[in-house]
Amino acid sequence: MDKKFEEMSFDELKLYRREGLWRSIGILFLIIIVILGMILMEVNHVAYSNKYHFRVIGFVINLGLFTYLRPIFAANQIMRQHPDWIRQSGITAKIPLPWDWHLKRLLVLGSSLLVIIVSFAFLYKPQSEFRTSTNAPNAIFKKNKRLFICSISTI
Repeated sequence: MDKKFEEMSFDELKLYRREGLWRSIGILFLIIIVILGMILMEVNHVAYSNKYHFRVIGFVINLGLFTYLRPIFAANQIMRQHPDWIRQSGITAKIPLPWDWHLKRLLVLGSSLLVIIVSFAFLYKPQSEFRTSTNAPNAIFKKNKRLFICSISTI
């Protein structure tokens, strides 16, 4: 559709509204995946640098996907400006979504999901707790009880 939103019929605007709904559901799914990844990293004691790298990657991807929603906002604004169109056209959509829109949405959200999963796989490295060997002599692990105080001399 190469028309401006102001020139479209209500049925054509409903297409963009439905596309916006599908995009926002996909973005919500990716946000949930990022939050679950951060929770898993926090619970399993992953290094701080890896946690922050994953958070930054998730934030940047979701910020980019919110710009993917931006063109849909104009269609919703025009629909709100003309409430009489709802009485004329009805709520249900009469035009199906084009297949190239489905394909584009699948590619954008799928590639974002792939980046999140791959970054989680590379950054998820739980740290094990430090444990001392029970076979080693205790003298190795005992600390010296002497207290060294540095003398401060003034000139």
